[in-house]
Amino acid sequence: MRLGLLFLGLLLLGPILSEYGLKLVSEALILGLYAMAFNLLFHQAGLLSFGQAAFFGVGAYAMALLVSRAGWPFLATLPVAVLASALVAFIIGFLSIRLTRIYFTMLTLAFAQLLYAVAHKWYAFTGGDNGITDLRPAGILGESLPFYYLTLLLFALGVGFLAALERSPFGYALRGLRDNRARAEAVGVDGFRHLLLAFVLSGALSGVAGFLQGALQRSVFPDYLFWTRSAEAIISTILGGSGVFLGPAVGAAAFLFLRVLVQANTEYWPFFLGLLLLVMVLFFPRGLAGVWENLAGWVARGVRRGAAGG
Repeated sequence: MRLGLLFLGLLLLGPILSEYGLKLVSEALILGLYAMAFNLLFHQAGLLSFGQAAFFGVGAYAMALLVSRAGWPFLATLPVAVLASALVAFIIGFLSIRLTRIYFTMLTLAFAQLLYAVAHKWYAFTGGDNGITDLRPAGILGESLPFYYLTLLLFALGVGFLAALERSPFGYALRGLRDNRARAEAVGVDGFRHLLLAFVLSGALSGVAGFLQGALQRSVFPDYLFWTRSAEAIISTILGGSGVFLGPAVGAAAFLFLRVLVQANTEYWPFFLGLLLLVMVLFFPRGLAGVWENLAGWVARGVRRGAAGG
């Protein structure tokens, strides 16, 4: 119900927004999808991946290379971007999931940085640090409002898929592995296969986000694969709250809008971001979405008590 109201509100918001507003909200939706894909691993499976940028960047480069070099229509590159990101996720996951904790995290970071180095140095194929530019989608999707609706559609499909996954036996198995892998495997859950599938699904959704981001920015650069891109998903998840389903998307919107607001007034954005993260971790560990849920719960209980007393 709440998801339906959210999507309806975003649908009606489109015609009201300015060109800049459409771009900003589109970017928030893209970052939200990316953060929720990361949270599939982080919250559901208990895996902290610093290599999420690898799948985001591969999705973006798959779109950019097919559009600029092969002349493919923009939308036709989406399945290839998803499959390429999923394939890279399968390879990285197959080699990384056997490790645990910090070793897993550092290996995923190493793979992402390796792909960044390839994109940065392979000028003949990726354009190196010059990137791939002039990627404006042809036709109606080159306009802000239709592209916003495409972004909203893919965001809605991704969120709907993640919601169904969370309530499925597969989702329960992932949480069992997160809480106690040895016990879950003792009752018949194949830990490696479940975690690898979660890794691949997370990579595929991150590839969709990269595909959209490249089209939104009309260009793709190696920093799509850099570790700071992975950090954006992690920070968004911390801000919004990993334990609340839409928390990462809420955190992504807060992260993006705060960055725009602060950078318009001062150059000390990293200082304010660090201060905000410190406050959230120390005083609001459930994130912004968790704070909202608590407030809504208090209000609902107050209304019920008032009605009962009346």
